[in-house]
Amino acid sequence: MDSLRHAIATIPIPGAPPRLSHSGAAIGLALLDTSLRLNHVRRLTERLTVVEHGSARRITEVDVGLKLLDEGQRQATAQLHDLLGKEHGVRAPAGGPRQRSLWVPLARLPRRDVSPVDVYDSAGQKLPRLTQHEASRLLASGLYLLLRGILAGDEHAQSAKHELNTFLYQVHEPRWLVQQALLTLLTERNHPADEFVLPPAAGTVPGYGRQCRDMALQVLGHHADLLVEYAQLLDVAVRDYLLVVALDDSVDEHRLTYETPLHVDARAPWWTEQRRRLLASRRGYFVAYETTIPATLKSYHLVAGTSPEAEISRMYLSTDSDRHLVEGLAADLESLAERQEAAGLQESGGATHKILELQAQTVLRRLADLLRRRKWEAGQSGVELPEENLPVAHLLAAAAITGDAVRTETNELDNSLRRHPEFTVANLRAAGWELTDRELGQDLVLVGTVSDNEARAYWRRSGRDDVRGEQVRVRAGLVLKDSTKSGPLNVLVYALAVAMVSFVLGWLLARTPWPYGRAATAALAHIGDGQSVITMLLLVPGFLYTRLSLPPRRTVVGYLGTLPRALGQLSIAAAAAFAATIATQSPGRLVQLSLTVAVGLPVLAALFLFAQRSWHESAVPLSRIGVPRWVGTTARTRRRPRLPNVRFDSSGGTDGSPTRGSGRVDPQRGRPGQGGVRDRPPSGDQSGLRGAPHPGAARIFTRSHHRRDLLGDIVLGDQRRRRRDRDAYPQAGGRG
Repeated sequence: MDSLRHAIATIPIPGAPPRLSHSGAAIGLALLDTSLRLNHVRRLTERLTVVEHGSARRITEVDVGLKLLDEGQRQATAQLHDLLGKEHGVRAPAGGPRQRSLWVPLARLPRRDVSPVDVYDSAGQKLPRLTQHEASRLLASGLYLLLRGILAGDEHAQSAKHELNTFLYQVHEPRWLVQQALLTLLTERNHPADEFVLPPAAGTVPGYGRQCRDMALQVLGHHADLLVEYAQLLDVAVRDYLLVVALDDSVDEHRLTYETPLHVDARAPWWTEQRRRLLASRRGYFVAYETTIPATLKSYHLVAGTSPEAEISRMYLSTDSDRHLVEGLAADLESLAERQEAAGLQESGGATHKILELQAQTVLRRLADLLRRRKWEAGQSGVELPEENLPVAHLLAAAAITGDAVRTETNELDNSLRRHPEFTVANLRAAGWELTDRELGQDLVLVGTVSDNEARAYWRRSGRDDVRGEQVRVRAGLVLKDSTKSGPLNVLVYALAVAMVSFVLGWLLARTPWPYGRAATAALAHIGDGQSVITMLLLVPGFLYTRLSLPPRRTVVGYLGTLPRALGQLSIAAAAAFAATIATQSPGRLVQLSLTVAVGLPVLAALFLFAQRSWHESAVPLSRIGVPRWVGTTARTRRRPRLPNVRFDSSGGTDGSPTRGSGRVDPQRGRPGQGGVRDRPPSGDQSGLRGAPHPGAARIFTRSHHRRDLLGDIVLGDQRRRRRDRDAYPQAGGRG
């Protein structure tokens, strides 16, 4: 709503109602409803291919079942074909059957910097796609229709003296301004991000236009409690584009494919990037991928692929689909602890005891079921959920599941859960803290086997019917390694070869295998043919380096080979330093020192590569690559997570939260005197507004534009209600 208020405060008041239609409003609301629920999407598959550092390709495959659309969605989307023809002046064919198409939303794409998207069917044919301008106009019509319907349902809407009645039925300009603001917000690609204030000039007073603008803002502010859900829908419409395509209605099942760009976060200081490159040879190339899927989606697949020279050693998939469940469960545990602490056990058979007993059973059974699902997920993924990670939660879950009773003083069994020794106020609060701290609201799918440079993760929504939230945040982590395992080994052999060439030349120049005596020092100080030695020291290592099959630095395999590449270049530098001392006819001791460096540095590099054994498999701890904290032992969860080498995000967010596309700007904040219409008369008297036109002018605008401002009449209901309103306010013309 902040974006709408900002648009109302900055957009000029139109002189005529914007062009919106009733049929387009119904279709726009149907498209928005279908894109939110996506009940026709049976499966969503994303194919993520990572070949070069800092770039990835994502192809989305959607399995659509048209028979899953309800009757209202089918009728509204079928009418869109005829509406587009009428908008462009196209007439229907005179005779013969024609193929019917359904315009179906496939996804919502972030509005920030979306690029053109082409959708293909299973045969590779490009499908017709609704332009964003057409879809935005339909959404604007529908959202205005919905806004007017919500406001018209208020009890003050039929009161002639109330401002809401004036806004809905009497004064046209504030209503036109809201229509134009919605149309501008949704049809333009950009949206407000910062506050844009136009201060009034000195020596002026609010006129008719200012009062109309303030009236529209005041109506939205006074009825904010009625527009909570509407604000959420508007935020979705402003934040995202709708990807709507035309599908053949005669075929029930469709498999569609489209490609969308990804936001990349690989920015780091130069020294940090170089450190990550050097450590990647041992740790691997860590890729973090985040996206959002609808909460109502039934099935989601993620297929990650890379080049043949690289392999995926680890991959996991985690979602926050149970976030609302865990938040509610933690709040229930805290509330139950407060009630238990206040009530005590004084009323063993009273109503308070019975109510708390039922609440305790409900909450702890939900806790036990959540732990059961997490243990099953851990077993399926081959990891552990040890009790030391959630000790108190396990105790309370056991109290709810095992059915243990307590003996009373009369030697009778009391099955009350409130009398269980583990059901204490401290345990209830500790369990709520454990659920949040151990991230139990995030599930886990761990990929065990990888074939053909691809890893597949499969996520399916649980069987619960209480789907909450608009979207589910998906996190995935991949660790890529060099599959050839020959790069470090080749550099190791190369470093030993450079060391051998330097040592053999030093042996021949000093005429002894130990070039550190007095005779060797004198011989190294007086080298006769230095040019030949320099040529050998520069030509042979350089020629051998060119024979190394090192991958390009831009690729992932080249990123993984940064450390061997650096050690190979360091070996060349050591040999070049030895050649420089010979070329400058340096003293014998300096030549001996450079010879030691030219031999010892490559040998140390080879030993370091051998110790690293980076061409062998090395397991990466799951706790270091962002899995939920309930996985593994407590000692592992305390280790610092590893930062990814690159992060891909479908919505542009880098903090793990969905990016909000709508600008959070409140144009009324900090502006005195803008909360309402200053010095205005009673709302039922339109003629008292400053600078208001003559009542007859309303009839002129109403008569000439009655076909373009249809939405004002539609919300009122049937013809009787509209006729009654026109009779009650004849001066306003009765048009909305």
